[in-house]
Amino acid sequence: MLPAELTGPGKEIGFESPEAFLSANRTQYPNLDPDFIVQICFEHPNRFNALLPQFDPIRHAAMRVHRTAGWVCDNVRYDDNEDLDFWAEHFNSQRSSGRSSYEIFTHMVSHGDWPFPPVVIETAFGLSLGAPDNIGTPYHLIEGTHRVSYLRRMIQLKMVSRDKQVSLIELVE
Repeated sequence: MLPAELTGPGKEIGFESPEAFLSANRTQYPNLDPDFIVQICFEHPNRFNALLPQFDPIRHAAMRVHRTAGWVCDNVRYDDNEDLDFWAEHFNSQRSSGRSSYEIFTHMVSHGDWPFPPVVIETAFGLSLGAPDNIGTPYHLIEGTHRVSYLRRMIQLKMVSRDKQVSLIELVE
C-alpha cells in the first residue's frame, strides 16, 4: 500500500500540477519510475491500493522496461483476462473524424508510440501482493487502457509494426 506521503489527490493531470508531488517523492523513492509516481501515486492511488494492497514502495520497484508492440498485444490483459480492445471503436471514431483533441490519440498517431508508458505487473507477482484472482495473465494492465487498446488497433491497421519497441513500467520485487 502506498504511504500517505506517496498518495496524491487522485486527480487527472490538468486539474492540479504533479511536478511538486513528483519532486517531493522522487528522491525518497528512487526505485519508482517518475511516470509511475505521476500516473499511479498522484492520479490513481486509491484504485492502486485496492488492487495491490501489499505493494511496498520501499521493497518493490516500478521499473521502465522495453518490449515489442507484439509482446504487449500477446501478453498484457485486463480484468477477467480480457484483451484490451475495448477502446478500438473510440480510436476508429477519432481517426475517421479527422480531428481529435484527445492528446493520447494525437500523440500515438503522430509518433506511433504512447506519450507515457502503461503500468503492468506479472500475474503471479500481482497475486502475491493481494490482487484479486481475476487479474489478467500473463501480465495485468494496471494503468493505460486507452494506450494499450490504441496500440493494438494501430497494429491491426498496420500503422505500427509488431516489432516496434515500446516502453512499459513493470512492477517487480
